[in-house]
Amino acid sequence: MRKGRIWILATLLALLGAGWWFGSPWWTLWRMREAAQAGDAQALAAYIDFPALREQLGLGPLGGLVAGPAVDALVSPKALELALGSGRRSGGGSASGSGAKDVDPVRTGASEFRVRSKRSDLVFRRHGLGWKLEEIRLRSAP
Repeated sequence: MRKGRIWILATLLALLGAGWWFGSPWWTLWRMREAAQAGDAQALAAYIDFPALREQLGLGPLGGLVAGPAVDALVSPKALELALGSGRRSGGGSASGSGAKDVDPVRTGASEFRVRSKRSDLVFRRHGLGWKLEEIRLRSAP
């Protein structure tokens, strides 16, 4: 009887782990969208790794000297708050008008997923049990 309970518990834990592994990217994107629609910059900022994003958006060692302050100013929680403050929707409208359609995250490894759009790939990496945006890979126009 005791072995049966341990087996059931192990199976339940494995199912919960698999559910988190498959569902957590969608959960992260849903929470980000909800925070953006509510104009909650602090909640949205929790899903962004600002230091990693600043480093990735730098323009190399020489360009970093010139662009560094600009990148630091643009990629910050304060800039996010300003952007959301000016773009906040009244009445809780949907994001479909902003070009943010239903997205499907694509796993590129156990600790990474991407969201593709026409102009860029957003790269999320695992942070503990959650995910944070770490890279924006721009694509050239066709």
